Amino acid sequence: MSTIIIGGGIIGLSTAYYLSLAARATGNTTIHIIDSSPALLTSASGYAGGFLASDWFSPAVSSLGALSFRLHRELAEKHNGQRRWGYAGSQVYSLSVDDHGISSKGKKGGQEDWLLDGTSRAGLVEARSNGRGAVLNDDGSPAVFTPQVGGTLDTIASPEDCAQVEPKELCEFLLEESKKNGVHVHLSTKVTGVLTDSHGTLKGLRLESTGDNDNDLREIECHNVVLSAGAWTPRVFKTLFPQSKTRIPISPLAGYSMAVKSPRYSTPLIDAEKRHIGGGGDNWQCYAIYCAPGRYWSYAPEAYARLARNGQTEVWIGGLNDSTLPLPELAVDVKKLIDPGSMESLRKTTVQLTGLAKEGAELNQDDLETVREGLCFRPVTQSGMPLISRIPENELGGCKVDDGGVWIAAGHGPWGISLSLGTGLVMSELLLGKKPSADIRALGLR
Repeated sequence: MSTIIIGGGIIGLSTAYYLSLAARATGNTTIHIIDSSPALLTSASGYAGGFLASDWFSPAVSSLGALSFRLHRELAEKHNGQRRWGYAGSQVYSLSVDDHGISSKGKKGGQEDWLLDGTSRAGLVEARSNGRGAVLNDDGSPAVFTPQVGGTLDTIASPEDCAQVEPKELCEFLLEESKKNGVHVHLSTKVTGVLTDSHGTLKGLRLESTGDNDNDLREIECHNVVLSAGAWTPRVFKTLFPQSKTRIPISPLAGYSMAVKSPRYSTPLIDAEKRHIGGGGDNWQCYAIYCAPGRYWSYAPEAYARLARNGQTEVWIGGLNDSTLPLPELAVDVKKLIDPGSMESLRKTTVQLTGLAKEGAELNQDDLETVREGLCFRPVTQSGMPLISRIPENELGGCKVDDGGVWIAAGHGPWGISLSLGTGLVMSELLLGKKPSADIRALGLR
């Protein structure tokens, strides 16, 4: 049984990882990852914030969310994730300034409730502090975040049910392990159509090189095709099945981010009271803060004081989105679309949240070291739920399937990192004809 996974982001890599573990045990599955870019992890999977939640999801996604959160913890414990990809439990706060608070629209988990409206994901959960939070000052806020004039802080989650990872480093681990398990990775390679037998039944894919490489592979036979190309998934589907009238309901949403080093966050907090998590010795803890639009910013920024490889620390800031940016042909070209003005706006927010407070001044001093700047396209659905299912044969534009199928695992929006491992395990189970470990009955094409 051969499977082609189109897209080498965190969803495709997670699927390859769990499927390759099963293949290693049985020895009867060949797995290929096809990606049109010359390098992986140049968009969302490489520049995302890496926030993980166990129960911030709608009922339709809650089973998958809980499974994935558990898998993140188990993977970190087994493979020293604390030091290899910065896994750590996270204290989570919401910040409002001048009473511009974060509104809660109910625990819907829908991107239409906050992502597309430019509000904060913190509205998905109830504040878990005792009443109103304290005014932000040296006594009430983590040292990494600068106290804000007129600011109020609420604790909304703890390290028991939230965590963080450095996404690119996690993806690199999944890629390395998948290759060890025999997964074939083909970069600078684009799928151009399906191969069918004399009865019109799918038997493989046609390929084309997208760059200067030595890849002379022109076709691969397969039984299963998994569409996990993130924001590019609708384009891939249309290319493979041009006669289909089905529309994949995924849209690209561009988001800016940056990572910085702060003198006030040189070492992570060690929580001696909690049990060891992540396989790295000390039980490190990190922080996340979600902000409502207010005096210093017109959007809803989110900042993660997180770990990186070997206990290094950095602060990631995002939340500035642009729905007008067009999706480029290749993920590697995303960086060409970065708008300097938008990045400067995000920099000002970063300084206000984490810069050096100056006595008597409302605005902070920029003493931060830039680690990286990024732009990524999240694959969003109007429902706020990912698409994880087999695509019915009658939606393939006349292409038939026999003992395999065409599958989709995309549309995770801002929750791709959090839901990645659960999605990968469930997809591997579906491909192997097993009962999935999470209830995904509501996540088919709608």
